[in-house]
Amino acid sequence: MAPPRQSPPLPSPAPTTESVSSFVPRPFPPPSLVGVPHEYIVDSLRRLAPQYWNDTETTDCSIVYPVDNYPSGVIAHGQSAPTLNAEVLPNSHDPSSLGRRLTAPNLNREPMRVLMKLHIDYLSAQSTLLRALFSGSSPLDLIQPAAQLAPQGAGPSSRPSISASVASRLPRLLPSTADHPIVYLPIPDASSFPYLVTWMYFGETNGIEDALQRHVIRWDGLARNVEYLGMPEEIKRFLGSWYRRWLQHIQQSGSDRRTEGDEGDDTPRGRPAAREYSH
Repeated sequence: MAPPRQSPPLPSPAPTTESVSSFVPRPFPPPSLVGVPHEYIVDSLRRLAPQYWNDTETTDCSIVYPVDNYPSGVIAHGQSAPTLNAEVLPNSHDPSSLGRRLTAPNLNREPMRVLMKLHIDYLSAQSTLLRALFSGSSPLDLIQPAAQLAPQGAGPSSRPSISASVASRLPRLLPSTADHPIVYLPIPDASSFPYLVTWMYFGETNGIEDALQRHVIRWDGLARNVEYLGMPEEIKRFLGSWYRRWLQHIQQSGSDRRTEGDEGDDTPRGRPAAREYSH
């Protein structure tokens, strides 16, 4: 499975200059690949990843997410992973170039936002949340607990009421061209998100493991992102394996670290969530 030259990995809609209201949904897999095993599609995308990684000419979507502190426009993943270029945006910046101000929950309190130009197929292949969003689902439909609160007998157009805290975590399509959607993604843990993006392209965990060992990112932040994005069992198995190795390391170290007060530096700070990944 090889994509056309100078195009994203899989077919995309014809470019237009219309706003997000006429965004053409991108189901995944596309109709031409319906029936092809998902594992084969993912493997093909990973083989092509070096060709499309950081290639802004072939990107067909952008992800904008808030951060508390971001020292530079380049995210370095350590010695064992590629570098992902990202742009830090001022609050008044219009990523769509349509002359509209970006709106987001509590925008005035967001010190910075980061924009990544990526490929829909790589994101849709590894995230059920983004797959549904790019396929045309409403953000409200992506929150299963909220949907269960709908009153019995309500019509198909009825929407359950949601709290402000839940609404603030909803992804949404921002004003953008029809062939290049821009998604506002309030990811739970901004620091580890670029490492997961790298994994979506290459399927390699060396960069994640290196960052965990150097305390650049936190285990519980990764776990919350994986759950929020609806990522596959493959990455969950890695998180579970890493957590079990960390527990073994702590047990072998005995009480020395605890008496020295260093245990807080080593803990992944995610024990409740870890139970799901430790089986």
